[in-house]
Amino acid sequence: AGAAAAAVTPFIGSQPAAAKVQGPTDEFAPVITVFDHRGCSRAPKEYSGAKSRDMEDEMMVKVQSLKISVPESAGAAFTDEVIALIR
Repeated sequence: AGAAAAAVTPFIGSQPAAAKVQGPTDEFAPVITVFDHRGCSRAPKEYSGAKSRDMEDEMMVKVQSLKISVPESAGAAFTDEVIALIR
């Protein structure tokens, strides 16, 4: 147990986490798009990398961080619906 504790001790020191949030995070969300062109006659134009020469060449996953805007009126309407359900 002594060797294990000695190995872990550097990782559980009293140093605070150094991760920092940069910029406004409440406006952005991950948007995931799955492309599956298997059997489709349309030539895929979204990917320009090396080919794998199998069915993987006809599939792709695209991940973006996009700014999501929700009108304040939508938030108020949602709050009204929730309050109505609680009553």
